[in-house]
Amino acid sequence: LCSASFSIKNHLNEHMRIHTGERPFSCVSCSASFVTKCTLVRHIRTHTGERPFSCAHCNASFSLKGHLTDHMRTHTGERPFSCVHCNASFVHKSTLRRHIRT
Repeated sequence: LCSASFSIKNHLNEHMRIHTGERPFSCVSCSASFVTKCTLVRHIRTHTGERPFSCAHCNASFSLKGHLTDHMRTHTGERPFSCVHCNASFVHKSTLRRHIRT
């Protein structure tokens, strides 16, 4: 199938679902189905509105931990993605990629 290898058996099982098309985790609110349980849990938040990741500096909250991490950079000023061609730095990797393309 492919040359992917995994040291954890469960990761291999999850990866194999890409090849088999198996999506054993289904949303009870809609027809969406998912390869992993954690992806289903994340999806369910679109229905419930749950936002379990809260900013300690303001009243912002987020459904995904990564969105809180990005938001925190507005408070810290962190810009972890730097251009190797100039001294520009960015909050998001996607913004750095766009900068390099232009």
